[in-house]
Parts: sequence; structure tokens; C-alpha cells
Amino acid sequence: MLQLTIDHSLLDHLAKMAGAADFQAEAARTSTLRKMRRRIETYIKRRAAKSLRIPQKALEGRFFSTSLEPGADTLRVWIGTWDISPYSIGSPAVYGIPGKSGGVRVGRRLYPGAFLAKIYTTEEKVWIRLHSKHYSPELYPTRHRPGDRGWTEHRGRFPVVRAAVPVDSVIRDVISQDGEILAREFEKVFMQELNYQVNVKGGKA
Repeated sequence: MLQLTIDHSLLDHLAKMAGAADFQAEAARTSTLRKMRRRIETYIKRRAAKSLRIPQKALEGRFFSTSLEPGADTLRVWIGTWDISPYSIGSPAVYGIPGKSGGVRVGRRLYPGAFLAKIYTTEEKVWIRLHSKHYSPELYPTRHRPGDRGWTEHRGRFPVVRAAVPVDSVIRDVISQDGEILAREFEKVFMQELNYQVNVKGGKA
């Protein structure tokens, strides 16, 4: 979770500099928080996708935030960090000697020793045998994912795991390293919203 909390003393100072009334400063604060939600999502998706070498669209649908009522002073953004399916970043294709798979390629990612199959599901996925010499927990972080309970009786006879792209640590790094950048972005947007309230909208409450 990312929490962006306002420094009231700083905002009061900026509001006085802009000549904003209390109701204008409050309106600017709330509209800034609403805009920051989208900016936070865009920023984190761009940075994380670049680090992971995946398209930004693969990170869609995992940003959730609190609703903002008038006078709100805190924006909380939850970011889902569940693993990404290889099918979300490209079209998996088998590579290697004809008739004998060398692995699966998805965009610039290679999964040596992997294969495509519909196992325990109606959808084709990228798999590898658990005892393969190419098995790596970094490439296959899905041994105990939710929904695997029905597979228990099959694991001994056909122990396979699905490929996925883990994103948790990368997103956490972006948040911890770039929180200050997002805070400065808030100040920038707040000044723009103050200008709108004071110089465009005027004295309308």
C-alpha cells in the first residue's frame, strides 16, 4: 500500500502565497488528491514495467484507492502485486529443434525447458516439470498460488509448475525509492489547482 499524507503547514503556506480562501484551498487539496491517484498509477506502471521489461498494460487492473470526500487529506492506494502470466506480456511460442521443445519464448523472455499445455485447466499455460534442470523459482514462483488446492492429488504423478513474472519486489522498490518524487509532484499539482480555484473559478464556493 502507498499512503500519501499531506503536510498541512506546507499547504497552508502555499495557499497563502496564492491568496486562496479556506474553501478554495480545501477544494484544491481534494482535486489534487484525485489527480494524484492517476499520476501515481502511471508513474509506478512506467517505472516497474521498464525494470521488468514488460509492457505497461500488463500491470493494468491492480491499482485501487480510497474514495475522496470533500475535505479529505489522505489518499491511500493499494497495488496488487500478484504474479503476471506470460500471456499478459506477449504470445508464448515454442522454440528449439522441430519436434523437440527447447523451451518457450515470450517477447524477450526465455523459459528453457518449458512447454505449452492445458494441465488442470482449460487454458493453455507455460509449464515446466518441477524436477527439470531448468527449473528456477524466480521464473516459476507459482507452486502454492491460490487455486492450486485441487491439484494436490496430481502433484506426485505429474509435478509441474506454471511460469509467471513476479512483480512484488520491483513495485516495492519503486515505492520506497521514488516516494519523494511523488510528494514533489503533489506540490506541483496542488499549485496548479490553487491557480484554477483562485484565478479561473474565482470566488464561487
